[in-house]
Amino acid sequence: MGRTNKYDVAIVGAGHNGLVCANYLARAGLSTVVLEARHVVGGACVSEELIPGSTWSSCSFVQGMLRPEIIDDLELAKYGLVSKSPDVQGFALWDDGDHYFIHKDLDRTLASIEKHSKGDGENFLRFAQRMKRFGDITRDVLLSEPLSRSEFIKLFEDEGEQELLQEFVFSSSLELTQKYIKSERMRGHMNFLGMVSTWGSPSTPGTSYVYGYHSQGEFEKVLGRWALPVGGMGAITRALAASAVSHGAVIRTEAAVDKVLVWGGAAVGVVLKSGEEIEADLVVSNADPKRSLTKLLDRKHLPDRVLKAAAAIDQRGSMARIHLLIDQLPGYVGFGSSKQGPEHEGHAILGGNVELYEKAWEAQRRGIFADEYVIEALIHSVTDPSVCNNRHHTLALGVQQLPYELADGTWDVHKEAWVDSVCEMLFRYAPNLRNHIVARNVITPLDLEKNYGLTGGNIFQASMVGMQQLLDARPLWAAGHYRTPVANYYLCGSGSHPGGGVTGAPGHNAAMRILADLRGDMNVRQVRTRAGGKTLIDSIMDTGIGQKVGFQVAKSRGLRAITKRFSKTKR
Repeated sequence: MGRTNKYDVAIVGAGHNGLVCANYLARAGLSTVVLEARHVVGGACVSEELIPGSTWSSCSFVQGMLRPEIIDDLELAKYGLVSKSPDVQGFALWDDGDHYFIHKDLDRTLASIEKHSKGDGENFLRFAQRMKRFGDITRDVLLSEPLSRSEFIKLFEDEGEQELLQEFVFSSSLELTQKYIKSERMRGHMNFLGMVSTWGSPSTPGTSYVYGYHSQGEFEKVLGRWALPVGGMGAITRALAASAVSHGAVIRTEAAVDKVLVWGGAAVGVVLKSGEEIEADLVVSNADPKRSLTKLLDRKHLPDRVLKAAAAIDQRGSMARIHLLIDQLPGYVGFGSSKQGPEHEGHAILGGNVELYEKAWEAQRRGIFADEYVIEALIHSVTDPSVCNNRHHTLALGVQQLPYELADGTWDVHKEAWVDSVCEMLFRYAPNLRNHIVARNVITPLDLEKNYGLTGGNIFQASMVGMQQLLDARPLWAAGHYRTPVANYYLCGSGSHPGGGVTGAPGHNAAMRILADLRGDMNVRQVRTRAGGKTLIDSIMDTGIGQKVGFQVAKSRGLRAITKRFSKTKR
């Protein structure tokens, strides 16, 4: 093999997981090169000037799931990451002006919910307590090598929480919310999290896990809190890149990998699409698992059964992101003004409705567009004005439950007309925007594949609905522990455990597996200490009296210090 470069490790793709993996390996003293096909690092965690004069988080757009342990380990603040968390975290709105807010302060949240639906403030608190319990039991599973299904179930059995397991893993997101929340509209709002990159509807078994998985996010040590990186999501990957380079890693952009080179059954490097060969003792792919196993490898290097399983990886479930540069903030129905207010700060869900999700699922299965969608909206520029000039704002919309393959034509043919239809839906909630959209950009499921390397437009790289592709079966049994059947070839992307979202966990876990293998600990599962055990507050809140007292405490402004302590995650 003609040698042009030689490294200990070559990583395919400079998405956030590839960069996390590169950081840990470089810090361990391994010479590491990261090879990125695009002109910019970040993958789907990237900031780009999609519309002249404005910066956008192209795909992922909030920092909520990035593990704080990784932020600390890799000193991301030192390398430039600054994030701001808005006071309003969530905003639910319907076209008749009905709404409620999710605030940082729990008492204000409960008051807003109670105004929307009497009695659901207490119900929401109970739900939040159960969600926190789920997060406490499973949180450190994220930063450990995957368990088997039986081992995962045993975690809950050991804690006496079999019911919690059923609620947040095996049931549907609709069943989960129906158990706790009486308001149909509130259920519609809450079910959105279960629909992220989902091929299904709220009634699909396993969507409660998609919801529960998102519940494990945190910021400032507070469960469920999120923030916006200053400069967009690319600030995360820029900090990761700077940290990696400072520890000796080499990052090359516009260096698309064509094939993984294999000799004697082991990976020995890569060849770029330019024809350049790079020699490496180890190759790690941050590309999605189907691409990593069926495209980057020559078919002869995998057993037929593995090839068949890799080709069958379920990557259904996609979304689209619509970016609107506006010269006036939304004048949402029921507010009477477009003047900046709390309704412009948070992550908004417009028209949350279980029936709409079900209809969208029916359309998704048929490869057509639904007549109406639930829309998510976020105005990054309100919290972080650096992303555009003071005459404009950046409004990003998200639509889930979209088909990748259309029954008639392609996304390239239909996308502009489809965006027109979504904007018409938006105008029902913010009528003034009809005359205040300066420019727009859309990223369709097809664009996610063509421009960001996400096969099938699945932002998680592989479905997370149901246990079939979770834990040590993610993405498939033959590669469930980051190793592939080809020696010295590993996976580190979101298609591996624990899954999608900007967590950094797959990159961290793959690096720990690689370092353990290099030490000779081939059969030692890599574990980050698990936080478990029921707290006194958990036990109290499990009782009827405790729930009543807890609600009285939580809704009191004067007792915020107590509720803030309750909201802290275990570390």
